[in-house]
Formats: sequence, C-alpha cells, structure tokens
Amino acid sequence: MTIRSYRPILWNLAKQLLFLFALYALCRLLFYICNRSYFADISTGELASLFIYGLRFDLFSLAALNALYILLCILPFRFYYSKGYQRLTSVIFIVLNSFGLLLNFIDFAFYPYIQKRMTYDVVNFTFGGQSEILKLIPHFLMEFWYLVLVFILVIWLLVKVHYSIRKKDQPVEVKANLKTALSYFLIFVVIVGATIIGLRGGTQRIPIVFLDAALYTSPKYIPIVINTPFSVMKSAELTEIQPLKFFDEPQLKQLYSPVHEADTGTFKNYNVCVIALESFSKEFTGISNRKSYTPFLDSLMKQSVVFSNAIANEKTSINGIPAILASAPCFLDNHYLNSAYSNNIIQTLPGLLKEKGYYSVFYHGGTNGTMNFDSFAKLAGYDAYYGRTEYNDENDYDGQWGIWDEPFLLRTVQEMGKLKAPFMTSVFTLSSHNPYKIPRQYEGKFDKGTMEIHQCIGYTDYALKRFFTEARKQPWFANTLFVLCPDHTSVSNDPFYANPIGQYSIPIIFYKQGMTPVMESKTVQQIDIMPTVLSYLNYDKPYYSFGSDMFSAKHQPCVFYNQPSYYCVDDSLFYLLNNYEFTEVYNYRSDSLLQHNLINTRNNKNLLDFCKAFIQMYNNDVLNNKTYYTKN
Repeated sequence: MTIRSYRPILWNLAKQLLFLFALYALCRLLFYICNRSYFADISTGELASLFIYGLRFDLFSLAALNALYILLCILPFRFYYSKGYQRLTSVIFIVLNSFGLLLNFIDFAFYPYIQKRMTYDVVNFTFGGQSEILKLIPHFLMEFWYLVLVFILVIWLLVKVHYSIRKKDQPVEVKANLKTALSYFLIFVVIVGATIIGLRGGTQRIPIVFLDAALYTSPKYIPIVINTPFSVMKSAELTEIQPLKFFDEPQLKQLYSPVHEADTGTFKNYNVCVIALESFSKEFTGISNRKSYTPFLDSLMKQSVVFSNAIANEKTSINGIPAILASAPCFLDNHYLNSAYSNNIIQTLPGLLKEKGYYSVFYHGGTNGTMNFDSFAKLAGYDAYYGRTEYNDENDYDGQWGIWDEPFLLRTVQEMGKLKAPFMTSVFTLSSHNPYKIPRQYEGKFDKGTMEIHQCIGYTDYALKRFFTEARKQPWFANTLFVLCPDHTSVSNDPFYANPIGQYSIPIIFYKQGMTPVMESKTVQQIDIMPTVLSYLNYDKPYYSFGSDMFSAKHQPCVFYNQPSYYCVDDSLFYLLNNYEFTEVYNYRSDSLLQHNLINTRNNKNLLDFCKAFIQMYNNDVLNNKTYYTKN
C-alpha cells in the first residue's frame, strides 16, 4: 500500500510563501518610493533594517491570509491532486493574497491623507453612510492610474508564479507504514504550530500588536516597518473611535484647544524625574483624613507643592502611563497602547524635552514586555528602557511581576547618576500590586491595615524613602524636579473611595529642593502633568496636549471616561455624561456618597459645551492622527 509523499507538497508550499514574502518586500519598497517625502531624513542603513524587521509583521499577515490555504495543502488526503481540489486551493490562494496586496497598494496613495497605515475604521468610514468617499473613487483611480497598472502587473505575476510552481508539484507515492504515518503526523503538527506562531507574530508572551513596531524604529518610520493587512486586521479586533461634530471648527476652537503656545521666559534646563506609583490611591495617604500607610510620602508632601484633589484619568497602568507622560487620556473601550491608534504621532514629555538636549530613560522593574511599556517607551521618545532584563539580578525577582521596589529604586539612583544632565527619567514602581507580596525579610514591619494592599503600600513607601535618601547625596539632586503621581487607584473598602469619584482620587506632588510648600485644593488631573512640567521649565516651543498647566490661574475641568459614561469634575461638582448630556450632578465634597442628584439646579450648559468640545477634539484628532502640533 502506498500514500502520497509530503515532500513535493511542502516544497511547493515553501516556494509559494517565499514568493509572497518577496512581494511584500516589493510593496514596502513601493510604499517608501511613493511617500519618500515623508521619510526624507531616513538613512539607507535604517531603511534596509526596516525591511528586515518588517518580516515579523509580514509573517503575521501572510499567516493570517494563508492559514486556510496552508491547512488545505497539508491535510493528509489523496484527493489533494484532484482537479477540483487544486482549483479550489488556487482560488483561495489568489483571492486572499490579491486582497492583501490591494490593501498595501491603496496605502501607497492613501498614506499622505492620514500619515499612518490604513486601519479597519476606514471600512466603516467608507461604507457607513459617508458616500462622498465612494464618489471620489473614480477620481483616485484616474489620479493614480500608474498604481492601478502596477497592481495589475503584480497580480498577473502572482497568478503566473503560483501556477508555475504548482505545475512542478507532481504526486510521488511512498510506502505506507507506521514510521511514515508518525512522521507525517509530526510534520502536520509542526506546520500547524508554525502557522499559529506566525499568527501570534512570534513566541513572545502576548500576540503581536501595533505598538511592537516601536521596538524597531522611531514612530515616524513605523508605517514603513508594518504592512497594511497587519494594520487592518489588528485594528479590526479593536474598538473604533467615531467622528463627532457637535460644533463647527470656529466654535470648537473657541470652546477648547489642545495647542499650548510657547513660554516667553528663559528656559530652565532642570532635570525631570517622574515617579509613577503603582495603585497609590489618595485614601492611603495622610491627605485623605483617614489612616495613612505612607509616612515618608506624607513627610515629602510637607516640602512640596501638592494637588490634593487630583483625578486619575484612567483605571489601569497601561492607560495611566500615557496619561501621565504624554497628556493622553483614553476615551476608548480598549487600552490606548493596544489600540489601532497606538502608532499615531503624539507629543510626549521625553520627546519634547529631547528637542532641548535632554537624555531620557524609562525605569520599570517589570519583566520586559509587560503591558508593552518597553514599546511605549520607544514610541514616546525615550532614549533607553531599563527593566528586569537590564537589572540582571534574579535574586531580587518577586516571582510575579519583576524586581522588588526597594532594590530596583536603589539601582535606579545609581543608574541616574551615570546620566549626563540635563536628563528626563520616569520611574514606575510595581510592588503594590496584586498578589500583594512583600520581601520575606520585611514580614511584620509594615502595618497590614484592613486590606492586603496596605502593607505593600507601606513597603513601597519605605522603598521610596530609601530612593530619596540616596538621591539627596547625588550632585544632580538639587537641580531636579520630581513629580510623583499614582498610575491609578486601587480597590477600596471605604464608601467614598469606592464610588465613581472617589475611585479616581489621587495626589499629584511636585518636589524640588528649595520649592515653597503649598497644599493646593484645585481640581487637576493626570494629563495636566506634562504641560505643568513644561510650563515650570519655561518650554519655549508650542506643543499639543490635552491637559493644562496646574500652576496657571486658568482652570480646565477634568474630563475622563469609564465605559459607557464620560465623567467631568469641576471644582466640587461631579458630572456624569450619558449620550453627551449631563444626567447626574453631585457636590462630592458635601455629599461624599453621591446621594443627592443636583441635575435640576446645576445643569451647566457652558460646562457641557466644553465637555462636548473636548470629546469632539479628542475623537477627531485621534481618528485622523492629528494629536501633535503643526503650524497650520
């Protein structure tokens, strides 16, 4: 008894896939040629490297488009060589890959309009009732007629090469026995496994996402390294932003503008160190009028400018860090860093300070790749990322998230001492996180309070004390502005801190040696940190930021989002927006449990217009990749 040999089939499959990789490389080259004015400063060497790094994203797209074809080719059935089956698999191969190539070709011409690769939201934009786009298709076809001809040529080449390879795939019979059956089964499993790895974009802990492209190049070159099928398929998994038009452009700019004008004072090149404290809710500190678990932080606040009524824009670290460092709220049902918009151009604190000669490092003791913070660091313009891998001492590994806070913060002081001023650093703690463990030698040292997190807050507070004790000995300390802010709040068993306003309540602290201490009660938010730091330094260039300067006499209400509602905090009043209208209003300072809805007496139309303008600006600018300053 004989069975068909896998050898010619596998060789045919390999040649088909290699040819597709070559076509995607051609598409990358054509994309660059058609849009080279947007990448004029890229070197030949870096461009060549993007073709290499782009293979990872091509692998995903080709695995996704060809998974069915691959499976049909490796099924162990004799009818593989029948005419009907051959015709079916050829149609699947040609149609799906032609579609992938078409998406790439569309972006050759479409990229200048949005300056990023096309995403799935373009499908709804085009076919969701906005028929003007459909009317423009004939115009685009005439304008880019040469691309149409090149696309037809490429598809002709795809078909010709496909059938040429298939002609050489002739059946070969081999003797059927147990050894052959086992080896064929193993080959089947290996190919299926390899396809799954391709769909994941590699063997890393989480499947490939948009932000992974930032590992290989700067944000402005990301459109070269990825491909359009990757962009469309990955964004199809994600929530899309809907365009809004409550106001026309003149009205909108009168109500709200994210553009910050240049300061007129002399720029002060202080070092900047932003410390994000994992889960440090306001209720754990001395300014909560409750029991404090942060004796060091309380003592530091007495020497600082403290905003005691600050609001966290987000409830997760993955959204909180961009809010703090890039003044970027997240009005999405997905995390911004995993969204279709994560590769948008944004202006960040390290990126803006880089223009003033600052060197920047993101310090996070977590396992590299955790929540894509290493990718975000690159996207945000940091010069280096320092995580568990760079720490390189597993004796201090907590067994769950990364390096214990105390040793990592002490190492951070040492590493910061190696930096040339001026520098900008961010430090993100991690030990005050579920499963709420502390190093064995500190068991019983910190107050366990009423929740598991309390002793972890105490441990991180102690680690922070040791950080500042060592930092004060450093020559750079006196010339450094420190900003301390929780990434988000934690669980609570307190009625106020568990309600919709209390669960976003945090402190924001500014400390610099010699600074006059102030306890400020005005309402501010995480996205205000970047413009406040830049204003404090007298940053002399205009920039884009959703936040406002906390030190300014001007007041900007806080607007944040928690599906399905938007929230607004304006001084002592807390508003809920549903369907873009205020539905509930509470004076949370006199009514901490939010029991008395004041909607009938405090329905502020001017504030509602501001909120709608803020949301409209956010949605439309994120959707259109306009979250950065331009002169026009």
